[in-house]
Amino acid sequence: MESRIYLSLIFICSLQLAYCLPVLATGVEQEVVQPVKEAIALRQTTQKQEEQWRAEKEELTSRLDQLLSANKELTGRKTDLERQVDGARERIALKTKQLDDIGRITDEISPVTNQLYERLEAVVVKSLPFLPLERKKRIAALRPILTDPSVPISERYRKVMEAFLVETEYGFTCDVYQQTIDVNGHPILVDIFRLGRLALFYLTLDKKRCGHYNVAADSWQPLSLGYLPQMKKAVAIGLKQMPVELLDLPIGRMVKQ
Repeated sequence: MESRIYLSLIFICSLQLAYCLPVLATGVEQEVVQPVKEAIALRQTTQKQEEQWRAEKEELTSRLDQLLSANKELTGRKTDLERQVDGARERIALKTKQLDDIGRITDEISPVTNQLYERLEAVVVKSLPFLPLERKKRIAALRPILTDPSVPISERYRKVMEAFLVETEYGFTCDVYQQTIDVNGHPILVDIFRLGRLALFYLTLDKKRCGHYNVAADSWQPLSLGYLPQMKKAVAIGLKQMPVELLDLPIGRMVKQ
């Protein structure tokens, strides 16, 4: 009888336990398993966000370093450019001053150059009539240069001074050249001996007559045959056919022009 009672109790308890197990499983799922799953999912999400944030941080840090480096480089280039600009401004100021000085000098030199040309013309006209074609041609070639506004004033001044230098050098040299001159109304081809800018002498090609240019009379005049040997030596010296030596020739009186 007792064994039947125990079996009945066990059966009842089994039925109750079978009824309660789903209820207990549901409670455990809600109270333990679900929070754990949610915690794990949250952790995984947080970890992914942290990894994403870390990657973004590294990328931003790298970008920041690049920008700082670029900023440093650009700052250096800016400083260099500022120095270059300052240097360019100084050079521009210097060039501007030079241009102003050139303009002032041009204004001052231009009339001086014209005065020098006029003096040069007067020198050629009033001096001894040696190498007339060559000298007049040189003077004539200067006029277009002096009146051409496209020619720099420095070039005009240089040309005038070159012509003056040639005229000056005539005073330190002697030479011989042939020219047809008028002697007592007769044209004669002669050898002309130029003694600096002091005197002109002539010797006929047959070496039988000689003469000189008389400045006072502005004409060629014969000399006595006594000067013939000296004139022959003078022509030979001028042609560099014999060494230089003292000569006895009439040069007239020196006057101040």
